[in-house]
Amino acid sequence: MKVRDALEQSGLLRPGLRVLCALSGGGDSVCLTHALALLAPERSLQVAAAHFSHGLRPEAAEPEKALCRALCRSLSIPLYCGAGDTPAYAAAHGLSAEEAARALRYAFLERTAEEQGYDVIAVAHQQDDNAETLLWNLIRGCGPAGLEGIPPRRGRIIRPLLQCSRREIEAYLAQCRLPYATDLTNLEGDNARAVLRRQVFPLLRQLNPAAGEHMARCAADMRRQNGAQTRLAEDYAAAAEEAGAGLLLSLPALLALPEESACRALQLLQRRVGGKMLTRPQLEGIFALCRSPSPSGRLSLSGTMLQRRYDRLLLTGVHPPGPPEPAMLTACGQAEFGGWRITVCPDAGEEGGFCLPEEEVFPLTVRARRTGDSISLPGGHRTVKKWMIDRKIPKDLRDTTPILCHNNKILAVADLWHSLPETEKETPRIRIICRRKRS
Repeated sequence: MKVRDALEQSGLLRPGLRVLCALSGGGDSVCLTHALALLAPERSLQVAAAHFSHGLRPEAAEPEKALCRALCRSLSIPLYCGAGDTPAYAAAHGLSAEEAARALRYAFLERTAEEQGYDVIAVAHQQDDNAETLLWNLIRGCGPAGLEGIPPRRGRIIRPLLQCSRREIEAYLAQCRLPYATDLTNLEGDNARAVLRRQVFPLLRQLNPAAGEHMARCAADMRRQNGAQTRLAEDYAAAAEEAGAGLLLSLPALLALPEESACRALQLLQRRVGGKMLTRPQLEGIFALCRSPSPSGRLSLSGTMLQRRYDRLLLTGVHPPGPPEPAMLTACGQAEFGGWRITVCPDAGEEGGFCLPEEEVFPLTVRARRTGDSISLPGGHRTVKKWMIDRKIPKDLRDTTPILCHNNKILAVADLWHSLPETEKETPRIRIICRRKRS
Protein backbone atom coordinates (compact mmCIF):
# COMPACT_ATOMS: atom_id res chain seq x y z
CA MET A 1 0.00 0.00 0.00
CA LYS A 2 1.34 3.46 -0.99
CA VAL A 3 0.81 5.03 2.44
CA ARG A 4 2.76 2.34 4.25
CA ASP A 5 5.52 2.42 1.63
CA ALA A 6 5.75 6.21 1.96
CA LEU A 7 6.18 5.95 5.74
CA GLU A 8 8.91 3.33 5.43
CA GLN A 9 10.74 5.19 2.65
CA SER A 10 10.53 8.68 4.14
CA GLY A 11 13.74 8.24 6.13
CA LEU A 12 12.14 10.14 9.01
CA LEU A 13 11.24 7.22 11.27
CA ARG A 14 14.35 5.60 12.62
CA PRO A 15 13.81 2.68 15.02
CA GLY A 16 13.24 3.59 18.65
CA LEU A 17 11.73 7.04 18.03
CA ARG A 18 9.00 8.37 20.29
CA VAL A 19 6.51 9.91 17.86
CA LEU A 20 3.72 12.33 18.76
CA CYS A 21 1.19 12.42 15.93
CA ALA A 22 -0.89 15.58 15.37
CA LEU A 23 -4.47 14.27 15.15
CA SER A 24 -7.17 16.76 14.13
CA GLY A 25 -9.75 14.13 13.21
CA GLY A 26 -9.49 14.99 9.50
CA GLY A 27 -8.77 12.33 6.90
CA ASP A 28 -5.05 13.05 6.50
CA SER A 29 -4.28 12.98 10.23
CA VAL A 30 -6.45 9.90 10.82
CA CYS A 31 -4.57 8.11 8.03
CA LEU A 32 -1.17 9.11 9.44
CA THR A 33 -2.02 8.14 13.02
CA HIS A 34 -3.48 4.80 12.00
CA ALA A 35 -0.59 3.90 9.66
CA LEU A 36 2.05 4.94 12.23
CA ALA A 37 0.42 2.90 14.98
CA LEU A 38 0.34 -0.21 12.76
CA LEU A 39 3.96 0.31 11.71
CA ALA A 40 5.17 0.95 15.27
CA PRO A 41 5.82 -2.68 16.34
CA GLU A 42 7.93 -3.38 13.24
CA ARG A 43 10.01 -0.19 13.59
CA SER A 44 10.16 -0.16 17.41
CA LEU A 45 8.33 3.16 17.48
CA GLN A 46 6.40 4.55 20.43
CA VAL A 47 3.41 6.39 19.03
CA ALA A 48 0.94 8.74 20.68
CA ALA A 49 -1.52 11.33 19.35
CA ALA A 50 -2.29 14.92 20.28
CA HIS A 51 -5.58 16.69 19.50
CA PHE A 52 -6.13 20.45 19.73
CA SER A 53 -9.52 22.19 19.62
CA HIS A 54 -9.21 25.66 18.07
CA GLY A 55 -12.56 27.05 19.15
CA LEU A 56 -13.43 28.11 15.59
CA ARG A 57 -16.34 25.67 15.23
CA PRO A 58 -17.64 24.98 18.78
CA GLU A 59 -20.36 22.66 17.49
CA ALA A 60 -17.72 20.33 15.99
CA ALA A 61 -15.28 20.30 18.92
CA GLU A 62 -16.77 17.43 20.93
CA PRO A 63 -17.61 15.17 17.95
CA GLU A 64 -14.05 15.57 16.62
CA LYS A 65 -12.53 14.87 20.05
CA ALA A 66 -14.76 11.78 20.42
CA LEU A 67 -13.64 10.53 17.01
CA CYS A 68 -9.98 10.95 18.00
CA ARG A 69 -10.53 9.17 21.32
CA ALA A 70 -12.21 6.25 19.60
CA LEU A 71 -9.38 5.90 17.08
CA CYS A 72 -6.65 6.02 19.74
CA ARG A 73 -8.56 3.54 21.91
CA SER A 74 -8.79 1.11 18.99
CA LEU A 75 -5.04 1.50 18.37
CA SER A 76 -4.12 1.32 22.08
CA ILE A 77 -2.10 4.55 21.93
CA PRO A 78 -2.21 7.57 24.31
CA LEU A 79 -4.13 10.70 23.34
CA TYR A 80 -3.29 14.17 24.69
CA CYS A 81 -5.94 16.88 24.29
CA GLY A 82 -5.75 20.67 24.42
CA ALA A 83 -7.91 23.65 23.53
CA GLY A 84 -7.52 27.36 22.75
CA ASP A 85 -9.55 30.45 21.97
CA THR A 86 -8.38 31.20 18.44
CA PRO A 87 -10.63 34.28 17.84
CA ALA A 88 -9.38 35.94 21.05
CA TYR A 89 -5.74 35.11 20.26
CA ALA A 90 -6.11 36.44 16.70
CA ALA A 91 -7.62 39.72 17.96
CA ALA A 92 -4.93 40.16 20.63
CA HIS A 93 -2.02 39.56 18.21
CA GLY A 94 -3.39 41.06 14.98
CA LEU A 95 -3.46 37.71 13.17
CA SER A 96 -5.90 36.04 10.81
CA ALA A 97 -7.91 33.15 12.23
CA GLU A 98 -5.81 30.73 10.18
CA GLU A 99 -2.50 32.18 11.45
CA ALA A 100 -3.71 32.23 15.05
CA ALA A 101 -4.97 28.65 14.87
CA ARG A 102 -1.65 27.48 13.47
CA ALA A 103 0.35 29.30 16.17
CA LEU A 104 -1.79 27.87 18.99
CA ARG A 105 -1.76 24.35 17.52
CA TYR A 106 2.02 24.17 17.10
CA ALA A 107 2.62 25.70 20.52
CA PHE A 108 0.45 22.96 22.04
CA LEU A 109 2.21 20.22 20.06
CA GLU A 110 5.69 21.47 21.00
CA ARG A 111 4.72 21.83 24.66
CA THR A 112 3.19 18.36 24.79
CA ALA A 113 6.18 16.74 23.09
CA GLU A 114 8.55 18.44 25.52
CA GLU A 115 6.53 17.58 28.63
CA GLN A 116 5.86 13.97 27.64
CA GLY A 117 9.31 13.23 26.21
CA TYR A 118 8.55 12.66 22.51
CA ASP A 119 11.39 12.95 20.00
CA VAL A 120 9.43 14.15 16.96
CA ILE A 121 6.01 15.53 16.05
CA ALA A 122 4.47 13.94 12.96
CA VAL A 123 2.04 16.11 11.00
CA ALA A 124 -0.06 14.96 8.06
CA HIS A 125 0.88 17.31 5.23
CA GLN A 126 0.72 15.35 1.99
CA GLN A 127 1.63 15.68 -1.68
CA ASP A 128 -1.34 17.87 -2.64
CA ASP A 129 -0.64 20.21 0.30
CA ASN A 130 2.94 20.47 -0.91
CA ALA A 131 1.86 21.31 -4.46
CA GLU A 132 -0.62 23.91 -3.16
CA THR A 133 2.10 25.51 -1.04
CA LEU A 134 4.48 25.61 -3.99
CA LEU A 135 1.87 27.28 -6.20
CA TRP A 136 0.83 29.69 -3.43
CA ASN A 137 4.44 30.72 -2.83
CA LEU A 138 5.00 31.15 -6.55
CA ILE A 139 2.04 33.48 -7.13
CA ARG A 140 3.10 35.55 -4.10
CA GLY A 141 6.56 36.08 -5.59
CA CYS A 142 8.83 33.89 -3.49
CA GLY A 143 12.56 33.27 -3.74
CA PRO A 144 14.34 29.91 -4.19
CA ALA A 145 13.46 28.79 -0.65
CA GLY A 146 9.74 29.21 -1.35
CA LEU A 147 9.99 26.90 -4.36
CA GLU A 148 11.00 24.05 -2.03
CA GLY A 149 7.40 23.72 -0.89
CA ILE A 150 6.88 22.10 2.50
CA PRO A 151 10.08 20.68 4.03
CA PRO A 152 9.97 17.01 5.13
CA ARG A 153 11.55 18.04 8.42
CA ARG A 154 11.92 21.29 10.31
CA GLY A 155 13.23 21.03 13.85
CA ARG A 156 11.11 18.49 15.72
CA ILE A 157 8.37 18.51 13.06
CA ILE A 158 8.38 15.64 10.51
CA ARG A 159 6.03 15.04 7.56
CA PRO A 160 6.15 11.38 6.53
CA LEU A 161 3.20 11.59 4.07
CA LEU A 162 4.61 14.19 1.67
CA GLN A 163 4.90 11.57 -1.09
CA CYS A 164 1.25 10.50 -0.79
CA SER A 165 -1.55 12.17 -2.74
CA ARG A 166 -4.95 12.96 -1.30
CA ARG A 167 -6.50 10.25 -3.50
CA GLU A 168 -4.08 7.65 -2.11
CA ILE A 169 -4.92 8.70 1.43
CA GLU A 170 -8.64 8.50 0.70
CA ALA A 171 -8.09 5.01 -0.71
CA TYR A 172 -6.32 4.03 2.53
CA LEU A 173 -9.17 5.39 4.65
CA ALA A 174 -11.74 3.51 2.57
CA GLN A 175 -9.81 0.23 2.66
CA CYS A 176 -9.34 0.42 6.43
CA ARG A 177 -12.90 1.70 6.95
CA LEU A 178 -11.71 4.62 9.03
CA PRO A 179 -14.19 7.38 9.88
CA TYR A 180 -12.93 10.96 9.76
CA ALA A 181 -14.22 14.52 10.08
CA THR A 182 -14.34 17.18 7.37
CA ASP A 183 -13.17 20.67 8.36
CA LEU A 184 -15.54 22.98 6.52
CA THR A 185 -13.25 25.98 7.07
CA ASN A 186 -10.89 24.43 4.50
CA LEU A 187 -13.62 24.71 1.88
CA GLU A 188 -14.75 28.27 2.51
CA GLY A 189 -14.36 30.55 -0.49
CA ASP A 190 -12.68 33.32 1.48
CA ASN A 191 -9.76 31.05 2.31
CA ALA A 192 -7.07 31.54 -0.38
CA ARG A 193 -5.81 27.98 -0.01
CA ALA A 194 -9.37 26.72 -0.32
CA VAL A 195 -9.71 28.58 -3.64
CA LEU A 196 -6.60 26.81 -4.92
CA ARG A 197 -7.92 23.49 -3.63
CA ARG A 198 -11.48 23.86 -4.95
CA GLN A 199 -10.95 25.72 -8.21
CA VAL A 200 -7.37 25.79 -9.42
CA PHE A 201 -6.14 22.25 -8.78
CA PRO A 202 -9.12 20.49 -10.35
CA LEU A 203 -8.35 22.49 -13.50
CA LEU A 204 -4.65 21.57 -13.33
CA ARG A 205 -5.55 17.90 -12.99
CA GLN A 206 -7.71 18.18 -16.07
CA LEU A 207 -4.66 19.37 -17.95
CA ASN A 208 -2.43 16.71 -16.37
CA PRO A 209 -3.70 14.14 -13.85
CA ALA A 210 -0.19 13.91 -12.40
CA ALA A 211 0.15 17.69 -11.84
CA GLY A 212 0.42 17.38 -8.06
CA GLU A 213 3.04 14.63 -8.28
CA HIS A 214 5.10 16.59 -10.80
CA MET A 215 4.97 19.77 -8.71
CA ALA A 216 6.02 17.86 -5.61
CA ARG A 217 8.93 16.37 -7.56
CA CYS A 218 9.99 19.85 -8.70
CA ALA A 219 9.88 21.03 -5.08
CA ALA A 220 12.10 18.10 -4.05
CA ASP A 221 14.57 18.91 -6.85
CA MET A 222 14.67 22.54 -5.76
CA ARG A 223 15.22 21.44 -2.16
CA ARG A 224 18.25 19.40 -3.21
CA GLN A 225 19.69 22.26 -5.28
CA ASN A 226 19.12 24.74 -2.49
CA GLY A 227 20.76 22.34 -0.07
CA ALA A 228 23.88 22.22 -2.24
CA GLN A 229 23.93 26.02 -2.51
CA THR A 230 23.52 26.32 1.25
CA ARG A 231 26.39 23.92 1.96
CA LEU A 232 28.72 26.01 -0.23
CA ALA A 233 27.59 29.14 1.62
CA GLU A 234 28.13 27.53 5.02
CA ASP A 235 31.62 26.33 4.06
CA TYR A 236 32.58 29.85 2.97
CA ALA A 237 31.14 31.42 6.13
CA ALA A 238 32.97 28.89 8.30
CA ALA A 239 36.29 29.94 6.73
CA ALA A 240 35.85 33.60 7.79
CA GLU A 241 38.64 34.79 10.10
CA GLU A 242 37.92 36.58 13.36
CA ALA A 243 39.27 40.11 13.22
CA GLY A 244 38.57 41.95 16.46
CA ALA A 245 34.87 42.80 16.43
CA GLY A 246 34.49 41.73 12.82
CA LEU A 247 35.13 39.03 10.26
CA LEU A 248 37.78 38.96 7.54
CA LEU A 249 36.65 37.37 4.27
CA SER A 250 38.39 36.24 1.10
CA LEU A 251 37.21 38.34 -1.84
CA PRO A 252 38.39 35.91 -4.60
CA ALA A 253 36.72 32.96 -2.85
CA LEU A 254 33.45 34.91 -2.60
CA LEU A 255 33.46 35.77 -6.30
CA ALA A 256 34.25 32.13 -7.15
CA LEU A 257 30.97 30.98 -5.55
CA PRO A 258 27.74 30.69 -7.53
CA GLU A 259 25.87 33.94 -7.02
CA GLU A 260 23.10 32.36 -4.95
CA SER A 261 25.62 30.67 -2.64
CA ALA A 262 27.53 33.95 -2.30
CA CYS A 263 24.32 35.76 -1.33
CA ARG A 264 23.50 33.12 1.28
CA ALA A 265 27.03 33.26 2.67
CA LEU A 266 26.81 37.02 3.07
CA GLN A 267 23.46 36.67 4.84
CA LEU A 268 24.96 34.11 7.24
CA LEU A 269 27.96 36.34 7.96
CA GLN A 270 25.74 39.39 8.37
CA ARG A 271 23.80 37.60 11.11
CA ARG A 272 27.05 36.52 12.82
CA VAL A 273 28.06 40.15 13.38
CA GLY A 274 24.58 41.16 14.53
CA GLY A 275 23.27 42.79 11.35
CA LYS A 276 19.83 42.55 9.74
CA MET A 277 19.03 40.64 6.58
CA LEU A 278 20.60 42.21 3.50
CA THR A 279 18.32 43.53 0.78
CA ARG A 280 18.81 42.74 -2.89
CA PRO A 281 20.17 46.28 -3.63
CA GLN A 282 22.66 45.88 -0.75
CA LEU A 283 23.83 42.53 -2.11
CA GLU A 284 24.26 44.06 -5.56
CA GLY A 285 26.27 46.87 -3.96
CA ILE A 286 28.56 44.32 -2.29
CA PHE A 287 29.24 42.56 -5.59
CA ALA A 288 29.91 45.91 -7.27
CA LEU A 289 32.44 46.72 -4.54
CA CYS A 290 34.10 43.32 -5.00
CA ARG A 291 34.38 43.72 -8.78
CA SER A 292 35.54 47.33 -8.68
CA PRO A 293 39.08 48.03 -9.96
CA SER A 294 39.64 50.10 -6.83
CA PRO A 295 41.43 48.13 -4.08
CA SER A 296 39.47 49.85 -1.31
CA GLY A 297 36.01 51.07 -0.47
CA ARG A 298 33.30 50.64 2.10
CA LEU A 299 29.57 50.07 2.30
CA SER A 300 27.19 50.85 5.12
CA LEU A 301 24.75 47.95 5.39
CA SER A 302 21.91 47.03 7.76
CA GLY A 303 23.66 47.70 11.07
CA THR A 304 27.07 46.68 9.74
CA MET A 305 29.98 48.01 7.72
CA LEU A 306 31.75 46.18 4.88
CA GLN A 307 35.24 47.39 3.92
CA ARG A 308 37.37 46.21 1.06
CA ARG A 309 41.09 45.71 1.70
CA TYR A 310 42.57 44.69 -1.62
CA ASP A 311 41.66 40.99 -1.88
CA ARG A 312 40.05 40.85 1.59
CA LEU A 313 36.75 42.07 2.98
CA LEU A 314 36.20 43.20 6.56
CA LEU A 315 32.66 42.90 7.91
CA THR A 316 32.10 44.66 11.22
CA GLY A 317 29.07 45.04 13.41
CA VAL A 318 29.72 48.70 14.12
CA HIS A 319 30.94 51.60 12.08
CA PRO A 320 34.67 51.94 12.46
CA PRO A 321 35.76 54.72 14.82
CA GLY A 322 37.59 57.79 13.66
CA PRO A 323 41.33 58.29 14.17
CA PRO A 324 42.50 57.76 17.76
CA GLU A 325 43.35 60.77 19.90
CA PRO A 326 47.02 61.83 19.77
CA ALA A 327 49.30 60.82 22.64
CA MET A 328 52.49 62.49 23.94
CA LEU A 329 55.52 61.25 25.86
CA THR A 330 57.94 63.65 27.50
CA ALA A 331 59.98 60.88 29.10
CA CYS A 332 60.47 57.14 28.80
CA GLY A 333 57.27 55.14 29.12
CA GLN A 334 54.45 53.70 27.01
CA ALA A 335 51.69 55.15 24.89
CA GLU A 336 48.78 53.47 23.11
CA PHE A 337 47.32 54.45 19.80
CA GLY A 338 44.44 52.41 18.42
CA GLY A 339 45.68 48.84 18.15
CA TRP A 340 49.30 49.78 18.77
CA ARG A 341 51.54 50.11 21.81
CA ILE A 342 54.60 52.39 21.65
CA THR A 343 57.39 51.71 24.15
CA VAL A 344 60.13 54.31 24.73
CA CYS A 345 63.07 53.31 26.93
CA PRO A 346 66.84 53.81 27.40
CA ASP A 347 68.83 51.76 24.91
CA ALA A 348 70.18 48.62 26.56
CA GLY A 349 71.19 46.83 23.42
CA GLU A 350 67.97 44.79 23.04
CA GLU A 351 66.57 44.01 19.64
CA GLY A 352 63.57 45.63 18.07
CA GLY A 353 62.63 49.14 17.17
CA PHE A 354 65.26 51.75 16.50
CA CYS A 355 67.45 54.19 18.44
CA LEU A 356 67.86 57.95 18.35
CA PRO A 357 69.67 60.49 20.52
CA GLU A 358 67.54 61.53 23.47
CA GLU A 359 67.31 65.18 22.32
CA GLU A 360 65.78 64.01 19.02
CA VAL A 361 63.01 62.01 20.70
CA PHE A 362 61.31 64.08 23.43
CA PRO A 363 58.72 65.35 23.39
CA LEU A 364 57.42 62.44 21.31
CA THR A 365 53.99 62.82 19.70
CA VAL A 366 51.98 59.84 18.46
CA ARG A 367 49.22 60.83 16.04
CA ALA A 368 47.32 59.91 12.91
CA ARG A 369 48.58 60.89 9.49
CA ARG A 370 47.92 64.37 8.19
CA THR A 371 47.60 65.81 4.72
CA GLY A 372 51.05 66.65 3.42
CA ASP A 373 52.97 64.28 5.73
CA SER A 374 56.11 63.02 3.99
CA ILE A 375 59.02 60.73 4.80
CA SER A 376 62.55 60.43 3.46
CA LEU A 377 63.27 57.42 1.27
CA PRO A 378 66.22 56.44 -0.89
CA GLY A 379 65.81 58.54 -3.99
CA GLY A 380 63.92 61.36 -2.30
CA HIS A 381 60.85 62.21 -0.28
CA ARG A 382 57.41 60.63 -0.61
CA THR A 383 54.12 61.55 0.97
CA VAL A 384 52.88 59.19 3.67
CA LYS A 385 49.65 58.69 1.72
CA LYS A 386 51.47 57.56 -1.42
CA TRP A 387 53.86 55.43 0.59
CA MET A 388 50.93 53.67 2.35
CA ILE A 389 49.27 53.01 -1.00
CA ASP A 390 52.51 51.52 -2.33
CA ARG A 391 52.78 49.34 0.77
CA LYS A 392 49.14 48.26 0.21
CA ILE A 393 48.04 49.31 3.65
CA PRO A 394 44.20 49.05 3.58
CA LYS A 395 42.50 52.42 3.40
CA ASP A 396 40.53 51.88 6.59
CA LEU A 397 43.75 51.15 8.53
CA ARG A 398 45.70 54.18 7.37
CA ASP A 399 44.19 56.60 9.89
CA THR A 400 44.84 54.20 12.78
CA THR A 401 48.49 53.57 11.86
CA PRO A 402 50.60 55.60 14.34
CA ILE A 403 52.84 58.40 13.12
CA LEU A 404 55.68 59.15 15.59
CA CYS A 405 56.91 62.77 15.53
CA HIS A 406 59.38 65.04 17.29
CA ASN A 407 58.87 68.77 16.71
CA ASN A 408 56.83 68.01 13.56
CA LYS A 409 59.59 65.78 12.20
CA ILE A 410 58.32 62.26 11.45
CA LEU A 411 60.52 59.69 13.16
CA ALA A 412 58.57 56.54 12.32
CA VAL A 413 55.40 55.13 10.79
CA ALA A 414 54.43 52.32 13.16
CA ASP A 415 57.00 49.54 12.79
CA LEU A 416 56.95 49.87 9.01
CA TRP A 417 59.42 52.72 8.54
CA HIS A 418 61.72 54.79 10.72
CA SER A 419 64.31 57.46 10.17
CA LEU A 420 67.96 56.45 10.00
CA PRO A 421 69.67 56.56 13.42
CA GLU A 422 72.50 58.96 13.94
CA THR A 423 75.27 56.78 15.30
CA GLU A 424 78.07 59.33 15.43
CA LYS A 425 76.73 61.14 18.48
CA GLU A 426 77.79 60.09 21.97
CA THR A 427 74.67 61.36 23.77
CA PRO A 428 72.32 58.95 25.63
CA ARG A 429 70.28 56.97 23.20
CA ILE A 430 66.58 56.12 23.37
CA ARG A 431 65.03 52.99 21.89
CA ILE A 432 61.58 53.27 20.36
CA ILE A 433 59.56 50.09 19.82
CA CYS A 434 56.17 50.10 18.12
CA ARG A 435 54.14 46.87 18.23
CA ARG A 436 50.58 45.78 17.60
CA LYS A 437 48.65 45.03 20.76
CA ARG A 438 47.50 41.45 21.29
CA SER A 439 43.73 41.05 21.19
